[in-house]
Amino acid sequence: MSDLELLEKRWSELASKPKTKEEVRETLLLAKQIELERAKEYHGLIKELAELGIEIDTIWDLVNTKSKYPLAIPVLIKYLPLVSYARNKEGIVRALTVREAKGLAIPVLLETYLQLPNDNQDLKWVIGYAVKATIIKKQAAYIFPIVLNRENGLSRQMLVAALGKVKSDKVRAVLLQLVNDEDEVISAEAKKALRKSF
Repeated sequence: MSDLELLEKRWSELASKPKTKEEVRETLLLAKQIELERAKEYHGLIKELAELGIEIDTIWDLVNTKSKYPLAIPVLIKYLPLVSYARNKEGIVRALTVREAKGLAIPVLLETYLQLPNDNQDLKWVIGYAVKATIIKKQAAYIFPIVLNRENGLSRQMLVAALGKVKSDKVRAVLLQLVNDEDEVISAEAKKALRKSF
């Protein structure tokens, strides 16, 4: 078992039962240690950003900043496929959910989406949200096979919403198919996208 797995196991034990003051302190300390352990995986990203004048301790510093960071986008795109911990992937995806990544991040976001198992619906949904924020018209067709594949489940919701930002006959045809999707959430999102764009 890795150091990170041991830390996460202990954190789960503490988080699942009533806490004394000591256990609360230990839980907070473990959370910091876990984040630092996870950050080792993307140490190169932190270093490359520092060389660009962007100082962060964890990827979540970018997620939570109000500052713009256009110089960071290529570095984030480079590192997304290189990290394996889901929480690190989520942090990078959320950091790419900005206007500066528009038109740039879609290929790596969709590649990451397709590599994840279908039981990782939450992260896939977050990726869909990032796609919605960064899609441009000429990239809409990349999403069609994903949204039409029912095995992708509810994680398709934000990808369907992303199609609502693009006006084209092909997008309209896909959205009309999705209106009849078995999943009520997907069907409702397709109807909303059609009302918004057509």
